[in-house]
Amino acid sequence: MKAVKWITLIALLALPALAYAQGPAAPPARVVTSQVTQKTIAKTLDVVGTLQCDRISTLSPEVSGQIQVVNVTEGDWVKKGAPLFRLNLDFVQNEIDTVKKQISLMEIRRAKAQKDLARYETLFNQQAASEQEYDNMRLSMEDFAIQKATLEEGLKLSLLKKEKSTIRAPFTGVVLKKRVDEGNWVTPGSELCAIGSMEGLYIQVPMPENLLVFSKKGKTVNLTITALGITTQGTITGLIPVADPATKNVFVKVKLPTLETAVLNMSATVAMPAGEIQEVILVPRDALVTAQGKTMVYIIEKGMAAPRPVTVLSYIDGNAAIAKGPITPGMAVIIDGKDRLRPGQSVTIIATNP
Repeated sequence: MKAVKWITLIALLALPALAYAQGPAAPPARVVTSQVTQKTIAKTLDVVGTLQCDRISTLSPEVSGQIQVVNVTEGDWVKKGAPLFRLNLDFVQNEIDTVKKQISLMEIRRAKAQKDLARYETLFNQQAASEQEYDNMRLSMEDFAIQKATLEEGLKLSLLKKEKSTIRAPFTGVVLKKRVDEGNWVTPGSELCAIGSMEGLYIQVPMPENLLVFSKKGKTVNLTITALGITTQGTITGLIPVADPATKNVFVKVKLPTLETAVLNMSATVAMPAGEIQEVILVPRDALVTAQGKTMVYIIEKGMAAPRPVTVLSYIDGNAAIAKGPITPGMAVIIDGKDRLRPGQSVTIIATNP
């Protein structure tokens, strides 16, 4: 009799739990779906590289002098031919003025000598002057001509010094380093600044040597420069033919489009080719659900949500490339409303994205 009472008591205690477990049927979930597609792609590997300038020029003066004007600072954009530095021109200008006066004086002397030669020529023809006096006058004219030509060559040199006293940008780019300021005395070979061309930007990407076969010249790759908020494409232009002795990585050069802002050695993530071209199945990234360390997507079967496990191979724009399996092209996967779903829950499709 006591055994019957205990069984009845246990049954009564279990009723609430059973009722909770069964509960009322969940209402249909409102979901948005999208279609699974197929695409031909190559497997990629996200690799972090660094920004480099393919063209860097270190500027030095061709003449000695004191820096009088500095027009740039580090980080400035400069156009080809823009004046960056100017040396003090006082001594050069004084030299130019002096030579010009000497040339003017020489022209006056030569003009006088030419008149004297004309008179001596008349006297010589009239036999009123000796041949030696006539020859001396003629040679004096030639001497004045030689002296004037020498002074004119000196003037050209002084004008060239004046021109070289202004140091200009050899190409359009950005000032990477500035070494001098007003008042510094510089000589030929002194480093004034370094300029990098923004038209020759590339990313230096370290790649394992066994994957170099996939980094074909001319191939377009996707890349992201997180610090600048830039997502763009680059082109593989070649490699630096020296492997890192420690890692055996080889640096691949990925050319960038011209950027308005760039920082040398800044990091960039590049989706480098890491396999042969293959057909892959693409599902929207919004369809992915992670539970207990596993990745799955929800499809709809007989009006109910059905989870299917997937293996993600790579990410392409807003999609995930998955291994072939239970998900096939043309199937509809849930992209919105999936986070509240339970397996077997009925669903109502409120929208379908392309």
